[in-house]
Amino acid sequence: MAMHKNLLTSISPELNKHINNNMREGIEGKIHLPEEGEETLTLFIEWAYTRDYAREDETMETHLEKEDPWQSLHKHLQLCVFADKFNIPTLKRLAESKFHSKISHVTVEPNSGSDVAGLAIVIGYACDNLPSSDPILKFLAQYAAWKLELLRETTSFYDIVLDQPEFLKELFMNLSGPKTRPRAPQMHTPQVVHTNTHPQFLRGFGQP
Repeated sequence: MAMHKNLLTSISPELNKHINNNMREGIEGKIHLPEEGEETLTLFIEWAYTRDYAREDETMETHLEKEDPWQSLHKHLQLCVFADKFNIPTLKRLAESKFHSKISHVTVEPNSGSDVAGLAIVIGYACDNLPSSDPILKFLAQYAAWKLELLRETTSFYDIVLDQPEFLKELFMNLSGPKTRPRAPQMHTPQVVHTNTHPQFLRGFGQP
């Protein structure tokens, strides 16, 4: 993928270090980013030149995104992670804004396994790639608490909370407990049969 060097270095101090050095990247003018996906880099370059990416309105949304909003949410999260990694706060704010706008219009259907699985994937990706202090993780913990009745049936969600103690802590903070003090269950007292081998006791049972 090609991009003007001066534009790239002006956007990110971290990417500037990659390109302005005496090592192979600087000499060849090529940055190798094996951990970044092709779509993420394509959207980043689009944003670099236009200050926006994949503008989503009713005429431009793809059929796939209309059917699967979780792919769109995942895309915005990938841009958030990229922007956080390479210290691009303007892109991070835009991606966060698009993420929140998109998820506010998502309907998680109770009987839709794909919706629940999609939500779990989004939460898992955010937990694995964003710092624990990131506001998106706090928001997703609140969202997960709201949809816990659905998520608790998903094995992958259990794996997430067990591997992410900070997310689990935030999730607990957003759970609503019972409105009244719980009462201990009533216990049935077992009947006790007392035995007595004293001769006076046994005499009543026909013993001499």
